[in-house]
Amino acid sequence: MSDKIDPVLFEVVWHRLLDITEEMGIKYMRTSGSPILVGAYDASTGITLPDGKLVAMGPYISTQAHVLRLIVDSVIKQRMESPGINPGDMFICNDPYLGATHQPDVATVAPVHHSGALRAWVGSSGHWLDIGGSEPGGFNMTATSVFDEGLRLPPTKIVEGHEIREDIVDLIMAQVREPLAELDLRGQLVANEVGRNRLLEVADEVGPSVLDDVMRRGISHVAGRLRSRLRSLPDGLWREVQYLDHDGHKQNVRKIVCTLTKSGDHLTLDFAGSDAQVEGFANTAFGGLRAAVLSGVCIALGYDLTWNDGAADCVEIKAPRRTIVTAEYPTPVSMSTISAIIVTLNLVLVVLSRMLLASPRHHEQAMASWCATSLGVSMVGVNRDGTFTVAPEASHFAAGAGARSYADGVDTGGIIINTTANIPSIEATEDAYPLLYLFRRQLTDSGGAGRFRGGASGEVAIVPYESQGPLSTSFAGVGSLTPNAVGLAGGLPGASVRYLRFLDAARLDPESEILGLVGTLEQIGGKRTVGPLNSSKIEFGINTVEYHNWQGGGGFGDALDRDPAKVLTDVRTGLVSADEAFRTYGVVLTVGTTIELDGGGTEEHRQELRKQRLQRAVPFTDSHPLVLPESLTAQEPESGVEREQVNYWNIVAIDNAVNTMSCMRCGTVLGSATMDVRHGCVIEEVPAATIGPIRGEDYAEDYSKAGGVPIAIRSFYCPGCGRRLEADLVVPGEVGPSSVIFRGGVNTA
Repeated sequence: MSDKIDPVLFEVVWHRLLDITEEMGIKYMRTSGSPILVGAYDASTGITLPDGKLVAMGPYISTQAHVLRLIVDSVIKQRMESPGINPGDMFICNDPYLGATHQPDVATVAPVHHSGALRAWVGSSGHWLDIGGSEPGGFNMTATSVFDEGLRLPPTKIVEGHEIREDIVDLIMAQVREPLAELDLRGQLVANEVGRNRLLEVADEVGPSVLDDVMRRGISHVAGRLRSRLRSLPDGLWREVQYLDHDGHKQNVRKIVCTLTKSGDHLTLDFAGSDAQVEGFANTAFGGLRAAVLSGVCIALGYDLTWNDGAADCVEIKAPRRTIVTAEYPTPVSMSTISAIIVTLNLVLVVLSRMLLASPRHHEQAMASWCATSLGVSMVGVNRDGTFTVAPEASHFAAGAGARSYADGVDTGGIIINTTANIPSIEATEDAYPLLYLFRRQLTDSGGAGRFRGGASGEVAIVPYESQGPLSTSFAGVGSLTPNAVGLAGGLPGASVRYLRFLDAARLDPESEILGLVGTLEQIGGKRTVGPLNSSKIEFGINTVEYHNWQGGGGFGDALDRDPAKVLTDVRTGLVSADEAFRTYGVVLTVGTTIELDGGGTEEHRQELRKQRLQRAVPFTDSHPLVLPESLTAQEPESGVEREQVNYWNIVAIDNAVNTMSCMRCGTVLGSATMDVRHGCVIEEVPAATIGPIRGEDYAEDYSKAGGVPIAIRSFYCPGCGRRLEADLVVPGEVGPSSVIFRGGVNTA
């Protein structure tokens, strides 16, 4: 790689590459027309080096882009000799053990040859409406192996010398029930052809050596910037735990553990301690783990950088084999994207945010967890013209965003892996499918409580409409028992997933076919039942109303520190109920012709709530102390690193000069500067279902009756003033998250 390339030329060519990835996505979606692509942007595009190293991704789903390197690597290893990789070829692959996230996310990649040499690859990936198998939509709730989960394609040449292999297309479509899937496939081929042609145009204009130099320099630039940012952060060890509450077959709480070690300009993320893979389909193979980790690193630390494999150069991933994040063939993994992958991504985001909160210079970059699960909702049946359809209900892409250290999370802001947030239009969905929406709206009390509130999630209610045959629904996901969108620095988790069915609701007048208006769930009528997650082909009758909501974002900071005026605004706009304003935020309101704030009553009530916390709490003892790596505990500051007082956000002061850690509200000393602040707190542990509405209460009782231990929230209070400093999601009796900062100073060199 030359050091003499003109910086202006570099920027011009570099931005051409970014434009190419976006244009590829536009052509892909316009060709496909799939509602999951056009409506939710559930796709990705990218450019890689000849060896598959990711250069640039389009503004779409980050996890799908991060697996392109593995897909290209599999093509090279398996197809270089036979049938060969030649100009004008393209390959298709959706094998999760060869790099794909899961089977419905089908990837196609194309080599880019110039002057007889392989110069790059372009690729596109997208979620197909169907991938065959026994379950429409791609999520088979009864799967016990990958053979139950539909079509699985190893790297297969689908375009040869610019000619589409129609025999391969026919072979694929013979296994898939949704005709629109063929447009998904052809849209990807169009995208790759556009990407290849645009790259060749750039190579012709500036020369292939300059193109190669720019691509490699773009990766090294990201790696250099990220290493510099890491050097400005304190060294330490942070441990975060998250839970999957369903394995695809039954409620089954399993933990994912991530221990982050930051040393100098390098990160190590170790997933030792995560539970073993299971027979259900809520696992992920290593490709999904890698995609989740790199997406989390890019979001938390590379927010102002191009996202490529420069981030991978700064990160080491360690993980034992055959866990729920490293499942091996033939373990089923088709629900990985909406379970293990997205939960792991948010786990990584939170553990990195805890690191950022240890450095005042980076406090504003920290975020609580976004909606940490997704859903796979498929409504299957015959529409008004007699065509069989698989309708993807993707409203959950309007998920609640995590609160920040200075502002609330964005309400219904999107899922964190989607860099261009979007949801399908209700009107377009109703026009294409035999469905009618009673409502789609933001959900009250769904954002995690905190000084800064987590983003609200949403809720939908749907009825059948003008169907020419019976309808059924499959509902896949995790996060009904567990509010996975955890908070930070004392913030509480957002809402959990909930799936309700109202039977014999009679919302549709059979004579006038005019739908009655619905303002609340109680107005729907009929028999209310709680639907289990991962339920398959449930009859969706004409007098049935199906309702579901998804997870809200996690809160940031103690809810009793929130500006009462903000709580008043939230109550007036319906984002927070008056009950939660009083119970969780400690805000006293007067209700008359208008809702008003009682400032004096609020301060008095908050003081009483803090007092009650300390009366209920008990001293914290940790029976599982962290074993600190010797290389870090013995480490001396590098040149240019000063031991100084720093803050863990605005709640804990860490003074290395006198080796103390203390509460910034009341000054109470909580321990030494290099210990976990939790050790100096008093704690209160309560079931998650008691910290707010829609926090798993619909599912907790049945889980407990079956012998399960309910998920809990473990609050850590300052023993002096009762401020909540952390609120961890835990299984009672198990070790939760931990944080140990080895060097409180920051790099000033």
